[in-house]
Amino acid sequence: MSPSEQDLYSAQARSRHGTGRVDISGRAGIPVGAPSELGGSGQGYDPEQLYAAALATCLHQAVVIAATETGVDPTGSEVTAQVRLTNGGAQHYSFDATAEVSLPGADGDRRERVIAQALRICPIRDQLNPPPS
Repeated sequence: MSPSEQDLYSAQARSRHGTGRVDISGRAGIPVGAPSELGGSGQGYDPEQLYAAALATCLHQAVVIAATETGVDPTGSEVTAQVRLTNGGAQHYSFDATAEVSLPGADGDRRERVIAQALRICPIRDQLNPPPS
């Protein structure tokens, strides 16, 4: 950690074999499982759904911060994230994510500036392909 950095928040998640849940920061676990498309029961949340939820939430918080800092009203804003899992064979899996940003309080250049700033401050944006517009 550089001298200018400071810890703001920490979270922990634990997934254990056979429990069918992930425990998050000491709270009651949430159900997890494999999607039916991959031979699972379809019960619970799968990792891709959890990542999509984390990405949508993180990016939306960043959009609200960036909008507020630039004088744009974030009312009615929303972010929709989608994650796609692919199989490259021999148990080589990868995923990519896309996101759509709705920001009714801004259009044109102002909207693009807010989104660009949000992407700079959202720490989990790296899997976005392509960046939202």
